This record gives sequence, structure tokens and C-alpha cells, in this order.
Amino acid sequence: MTNSKDVASLEAKLDSLPGDDRARVPLLLELLFLGGHDRHEDIVFDLGLFGDPVAIPAIAKVAEEPPSYIVEAGQWTLHPFQRKCAFALARIGTLESRQVLEHLAGHANPALREYGNEGLGNWPMPWTP
Repeated sequence: MTNSKDVASLEAKLDSLPGDDRARVPLLLELLFLGGHDRHEDIVFDLGLFGDPVAIPAIAKVAEEPPSYIVEAGQWTLHPFQRKCAFALARIGTLESRQVLEHLAGHANPALREYGNEGLGNWPMPWTP
């Protein structure tokens, strides 16, 4: 069970930091596995922008095991979330992120296969501000 005070505290800390502050990464990773908020898609996007390899296992996990509210919302929410995970992995652009994309490209789930292949087609994805 998620403590709403913990989520609120983490969100407040996160919101107090500038968007380009790498100190956001640990907070984003912690929030990624907590319920009680609807920021998961934004978190994955931000982790991809930061390109920090420490986020790879977390992104891989939520791609395959998304938060329940995303799953319950159906494919119109689930598929864009999973696609965003694949693009975040492509953006991180390490050999480890490529291995995760290869795993997704061979997944039993056809949507994850599609997004894994799409991510591989864009790996490594440079970011230009």
C-alpha cells in the first residue's frame, strides 16, 4: 500500500528542483514504483531525456509490468506508455538499453514486440535541445 504522504513528499521535492537537475533522477525512480499518482508516463519520458543508465532496469520493469491504472485504462493508455518506455531506452543508448530493447522485440506480447523493434530502429537516439 502506498503512503500518500510519501508520494506527496516526493512529488514536492521533485517539483522544487529545476527540470534539468540530475538530482531528479533518484526521485523519479522512486516515484516510478509508487502508486497514488498519475505521473508514470511523464516520469519515463523524463528518465529518457536524462539518459541516465541507472534507469534502465526500472524502465524495463514498468514496460512489462505497468502500473495498474494504466493497464485498467486499456490499450489507448497502455500502448503509448509502453512505447514511451521503448523510446526512453533508445534515448539512453547504452548496450544495456539495447539488450532490453532486444528482449522486448522478442516478447510474447505483440505490442511490446512492436515497440521493442521500433526502439531498436531508433537506438541510439540522440537528444538535441
